[in-house]
Formats: sequence, structure tokens, C-alpha cells
Amino acid sequence: MLCNLVFYIVGTIASLFIFTPFVDKDLLALTQHHRMVILHRMLSFRNKILPFLHPKSIKTDADSKALFELIILYHPQVDLNDDLTNNDIEEFRYHSKRMLTALFPARSSSCLIQHNTFQYNTNQINMYSIQHEQINDWKCSNQPLVLYFHGGGFVFGDIDTYSGFECHLSKSLNMLILHVDFRLVPE
Repeated sequence: MLCNLVFYIVGTIASLFIFTPFVDKDLLALTQHHRMVILHRMLSFRNKILPFLHPKSIKTDADSKALFELIILYHPQVDLNDDLTNNDIEEFRYHSKRMLTALFPARSSSCLIQHNTFQYNTNQINMYSIQHEQINDWKCSNQPLVLYFHGGGFVFGDIDTYSGFECHLSKSLNMLILHVDFRLVPE
């Protein structure tokens, strides 16, 4: 156990020394997303050359291990018990949003987001049309679109959290993205 911990620490420090000369100083001015990508690549590389550092997850690929390590660094651990308060949930949502917005690309200024509300009887759903550069009239069009239901286990996530990724997706696919907003637990 102690031997693995020593190898883990030495491997992490060695990978930092190996990569430091290749890091362009201009990258430090990049967004949090770019820094997270670089950190993920470093952890992934370390996991590929030193797979024995995680003996319990030896069958998991190096990229997944690196992502898990990033989540542990930025994601608070919440104990789901009967004593969970609204403050605990709000804190969890805050930290989750912070982590996810750091992982996703930032929303570009050329990305347009338009809010739409759909009502049926007494029920109401908020949706957002997201498209790179212009929002087409998708109601009268045969254009393909992506209907996007964000992750978060019905506990966290909203348009602010995922808009950077959805804008990136819209630009990459050259398609309209429809973001469906829904109530979160416990509301």
C-alpha cells in the first residue's frame, strides 16, 4: 500500500517535470477548460505508463481513470442520508456546476441562445434553442436538430452549466440544439 502511494506521488511529480518544458507559457492564459484538458492528458499519460498505481481499476482505460481523478479533485462528495438539507444540495449543485463548466468549452460570443416556453394545460416546459451564429426558424423546417437532455441525475444541471458544450456541439455538427429544461430533485 505504501509502495503504491510512493509510486503514485513519484509518477505524478515525474509527469509534471516531463511535461513542464513542453507547456507553452501562453497556455496559462487559456480558459479553465484548456487547463483541464491538459491536466486530463497528463493524468491519462501517467495512467498509461504506470497502470499499477490503481490496482483496483486495472481493467479501466487510462482516460477514464484520469477523468475520475479530475472529478474527485473538483467534485464534492455528498453523503446521501436522511439529514441532507437544502443547503447541502445547493452546495453540491454549485460545485458540480463549477466543475462541469471548467470541463466544457466556454460559450463563444457567436453562439446564440433563445428561450422558448411551451405550455400544455397547466404544465409548462422551458426549452432553449442553441445555434452557432444564427437561429433558424426550426418550426417550419425539415432541418435535422439535436434534442438535448442534460445530465445530472435530475439533481443538478441547467442551461448555464451546459451551454458551452451545446454551443460547441452546434458548431461541430452545424445543427440546431434544443436544450430541454426540467425540474430538479427535490423541487
